[in-house]
Amino acid sequence: MIVLDGRRMEDRAGLHAELKQKLSLPEYYGNNLDALNDCLGERRERELVVIENAGQMLEGCEDYALGLLRVFSDNGIQVLLD
Repeated sequence: MIVLDGRRMEDRAGLHAELKQKLSLPEYYGNNLDALNDCLGERRERELVVIENAGQMLEGCEDYALGLLRVFSDNGIQVLLD
């Protein structure tokens, strides 16, 4: 299980910094949803992702956060919002 903190994901830069750290994304990660999709597509494990304080993430960057959830879903990753 991977736990992300929505308080750190209130804007695009914070969202990608949290993803890079918690998902152990490579140095070349492009800090955008297309790059995330590519990186997740290369992973074999499909761990559960829990986003704590998800309301703060959604308030800060709602459309982008919804795009993030879509990328997780497209890659077969289950997400729980807390």
